[in-house]
Amino acid sequence: MNPLFLLSGTGMIAVAIVPVFYWRQKSEVALRFFLWGALAWIVGIVLKSIASLPTPTVVANVRNILPGFLAESILWLFIGLLTGVFEGGATLGFAQINKIRTSTWSEAVGFGLGFGAIEAFLLGGYSLLTVALIVLVPDKLSPELLQLASSGNNSLWLIPAPIVERASAVLLHTFSCVLIIYAVQTRKWKWFWVSFFYKTAVDAVAGFAQLTYGVQNLTTLSTWIMETVFLIFGLVGLWGLQLFRDRWINKKGSPTFGTLATDRIT
Repeated sequence: MNPLFLLSGTGMIAVAIVPVFYWRQKSEVALRFFLWGALAWIVGIVLKSIASLPTPTVVANVRNILPGFLAESILWLFIGLLTGVFEGGATLGFAQINKIRTSTWSEAVGFGLGFGAIEAFLLGGYSLLTVALIVLVPDKLSPELLQLASSGNNSLWLIPAPIVERASAVLLHTFSCVLIIYAVQTRKWKWFWVSFFYKTAVDAVAGFAQLTYGVQNLTTLSTWIMETVFLIFGLVGLWGLQLFRDRWINKKGSPTFGTLATDRIT
């Protein structure tokens, strides 16, 4: 494996650290909001992982019972719903914490950044460690791991792909969390459902790629097509954050809405 693939993991870690550092400096949001977001992600992922254990059996049974395209569509939706239910549910649970339930827009964004950053940091660290071991001590690794590394697509054009994916994911996680906290604060639950279906749709696309092709089997072109789709979701999240910044600050009649100096539109 080319040592340049170390840049993928390094870039993913940067995507995790830089936004958190920037937002803390810009908005002076307390560290606890980022940590709560990270903990919410951990809780959601643990619950989703447990719920996902029967997935191979579910996939086999659905494919045996239903005709092709219908079965695959249901399975893509199933994969997406696991994310919507457990990641969205964990965020909803943490949004009941008093400090989060009465948070400002900047603090809600901090929570969302923590949620997305911990995932990017752990995935980046795993990627960096794996590539480093393959490059530096290949003789110490099992033949299975070396075969897995060599069987994948090692085109150098793929180096930026996971960085783009994580940047998109941080944006969509942040927007999703802000939507849920906004729903809790205003008791307008339609925004929770917008967040739910938003994240469900994102992982339904990921489910399509995984179940139809297998991540290891994606070509360079198909990988970048997928990353472009995820980037579009991320840009929707970025647009949504600005939209809800305006909603948050201009909201009247709700005693739960706080405003930091940095939240005010200038």
